[in-house]
Amino acid sequence: MYGGGLRRRGWFSGARCRSSAWAVGVGLTLALGVEVPARAAPPAATDSTTQVVEGHVLSVEDGTLIVDLTAKDGLSPGDSLELWRPLKLIHPVTHKLVLDRYRIGVVRVAQVRTAVSLARVDGAPERPPAVGDVVTIERARPAPAVAPLPASAAAPPLAEPARPAPAAPPAPVVLGEEARAANVPGDPEEHAVSALFQSLRGASLTTRIKKYEKYGQTHPESRFTRVLLEEAAALRELVLARVGAQRDLPVARNFAPPESTLDQTPLTVAIELSGRVEGAVLQARNDGEVAYRPTPMVRVGPGYYSADLPADRVKSPRLEYFIEATRPSGEAVPVAGTAETPIVTKVHAVPKAAPPLGHESSVSLLSDFADYNRLRKNDYVFQTEGTFGMRFQDIGVRALRSGFGVYRGVGGSISDLDVDHLSPRSVGLTYGHLEGEFGIRPAVSLIARAVLGLRDDGTTGGAQLHIRIGSDKSTNLMLGGEVLGGVGLRGITQLELEPRGRVPITVRSEVTNQPVGDSTNRDPVFLSNGKSTGASDIGVRAILQVGYRIVDPLVIAVRASYQGRTINHAGPGVGGALEYRW
Repeated sequence: MYGGGLRRRGWFSGARCRSSAWAVGVGLTLALGVEVPARAAPPAATDSTTQVVEGHVLSVEDGTLIVDLTAKDGLSPGDSLELWRPLKLIHPVTHKLVLDRYRIGVVRVAQVRTAVSLARVDGAPERPPAVGDVVTIERARPAPAVAPLPASAAAPPLAEPARPAPAAPPAPVVLGEEARAANVPGDPEEHAVSALFQSLRGASLTTRIKKYEKYGQTHPESRFTRVLLEEAAALRELVLARVGAQRDLPVARNFAPPESTLDQTPLTVAIELSGRVEGAVLQARNDGEVAYRPTPMVRVGPGYYSADLPADRVKSPRLEYFIEATRPSGEAVPVAGTAETPIVTKVHAVPKAAPPLGHESSVSLLSDFADYNRLRKNDYVFQTEGTFGMRFQDIGVRALRSGFGVYRGVGGSISDLDVDHLSPRSVGLTYGHLEGEFGIRPAVSLIARAVLGLRDDGTTGGAQLHIRIGSDKSTNLMLGGEVLGGVGLRGITQLELEPRGRVPITVRSEVTNQPVGDSTNRDPVFLSNGKSTGASDIGVRAILQVGYRIVDPLVIAVRASYQGRTINHAGPGVGGALEYRW
């Protein structure tokens, strides 16, 4: 009854404690006269003194085998493992599944880790190792230890109970309070031991040892004393083994991880360790990296280890790492952080000195003459424009330009000029303009221009709006239009080919009613002078401009054009341009 309870609550561990727990259960059961359940019987002894431990190959990396056997399986660096290749075949005749394996070589353990071990092939294997292969090692089966009886608590050996005659076996006492009350008188020792075990529920090993030894001192003649003292001795050995293991376990005594550091700056990490330590390794990774990269730590004093991370291993925004200590057995034990919960140090980006922002500037000058009526000097346009500009960036405000211009022209309706032979009406405008180009994307931008000027009869204004497809530094297409008060309208399509090349070319077309874009409603003053009062008819211009880059910042260009309002009302044009960038 009590022995079974001890085994179920896990009060004893190890082969020594299991045998002692069995002794307690048997001793108490015999003393109390209770039948021993069949499931509580100890396992049958085996004649085999060895056992085979099996594992599997998890990965093969550059000739190194990663297996799932560790120090928990009794593995140590230098051990030899047999390598087996499993077989799974279908019999060609019986069609039954055949499972077997054959030996292909031997591997030697190089390093034992917490969850896996590393091994290398020893000699020439019959087959190259592969994932899923089986590794085996033969180990001696541990023999159960017997706890020595303390001399001070030695008791005379228990007399072997007389065996009953086969013809008249004694009837077993039926388990149960009513049966015991009816057949067995009260036993003070039984009640004392029962109360002792009841009081030790959930108690520590140290408390149990003290209680068992105290019972042995106060009840030296009890039939339970020997078993309890044996259990106290076994538990004391277990406690001492645990204390010794804890004393040898590597522990970080002094470690203060840095909270932050600077990007691309070497970082030194140091730690003080206690226990039995053969070495230490710093496992670190940058933000975004999946695997840790090991850096061996150097012993710089008794128990002190240090490692230097180079500048290229310290990157913004953070560094994750943990430290492992290596025990004499080759087992690696985390002592500061773990792979799952690493230590984090913030890495601040260092501001870098940059050259002052340089904005490209340019000055351009354009002069253009266009005749619409076979050089009869009654329908022509002359325009000169100068512009200063500054370019900033591709996205956002790409460029700002400002300048001035002079616009002069004469014209009228085709009917007035060619049929009625009236004199042309003159138009003059001196203006200034402000233009901005705004990049929506590197290859798409909007160009807007505002115009304000003086005519002979007062002030007037105007505007241009274009969309540019492509960068202004490479081949691009520009579409847009212009309106000038008192002058007229103009639609523009312009293709620039390699504007930064050696020979930049511009092809341009215009649809316009300039220079006289509105009529005077048959103004009597103009009629009395014999001048045209009608507006210019819609005309079309075709312009070709070819430039040449004399030096890198300077380009000169010439332009030729042909324009007309009808096939009989047309003429040539000529012009030039100059541009300088820096």
